[in-house]
Amino acid sequence: MTLPAATRIDPTASTQEWDEARNLMVDDQLRPSEISNPRILKAMRLFAREACVPPAHQALAYADVSLPLGEGRVLLQPLVTARLLQAANPLPGQHALVIGAGTGYSAALLASLGLTVTALESDTLLCQQGQQVCAATPSIHWICGPMPLGDESRAPYDLIYFDGAVPTLPAFCHTQLAAGGRVVGLIHKAGDLSELFVATPAPDGTNGFILTRLSEARCPLLPEFVPPRSFAL
Repeated sequence: MTLPAATRIDPTASTQEWDEARNLMVDDQLRPSEISNPRILKAMRLFAREACVPPAHQALAYADVSLPLGEGRVLLQPLVTARLLQAANPLPGQHALVIGAGTGYSAALLASLGLTVTALESDTLLCQQGQQVCAATPSIHWICGPMPLGDESRAPYDLIYFDGAVPTLPAFCHTQLAAGGRVVGLIHKAGDLSELFVATPAPDGTNGFILTRLSEARCPLLPEFVPPRSFAL
C-alpha cells in the first residue's frame, strides 16, 4: 500500500506534541468537513489514535489517510471514522456491536461516548492489539471470532457498526439489531471505492432496511465478506 505524502510527527514526540497533532487533525480535517457533533469532536481530540497504528506508520497517525494494518486491513482515515460516528448518532447507555474492530480505534471512541461495546475481530493479532489498546476500558467486550454471523450472545444492539466495507448488509443485521436501532458502515462499489451508509429497519415490519447513502471513501472490503469468485464455463 502506497501512502500519500502527509504531515508527519516524530513517533518519539512528547505528550504535548501528540496532543497538538490530535487537535490539528480535528480543526483542519474534521470541522471544515461538516463534522459538528461536539461529543465526537471532543472524543477524537482526547483518544490517542497513535496507539492503534502499527509502529511503521505511527508518524502518520494524524494524517488525512487510511493506514495499513496488514492482511488487507486498514485503519480508516480520521474523517471517514468521524463521518461514520456522526451518522451513527451514538448515545450514552446504548449497546454497539463493532464488526472488524481491528486495533480498537472506533470501539474506544464509542466507549468514550458512553456506549457499551462488543468488539468483534477475526484476525487474532489485531484482536490482541485491540485488547491491549482498550485494556483500561471495561465497557468494551472483545470477541475474537468470525465476523459474518455477528454476535448473537449479546444481541440486540442499538448500533451495528462496520469498521470497513461490506458488499451488502449481512443477514444477522436483521435479527441482532434492536427496535429503533441503526446500522452504519461502508458499502463496497468497485475497486477500493466504497460508500458510507446508515440503514434503519423498514417501517412495514419486514426484514428490509431503508439505506441512506452518504459520501464516498476509499476502503477495501473486510476480507471475510469478500464474495467468492464465480467462474464461467
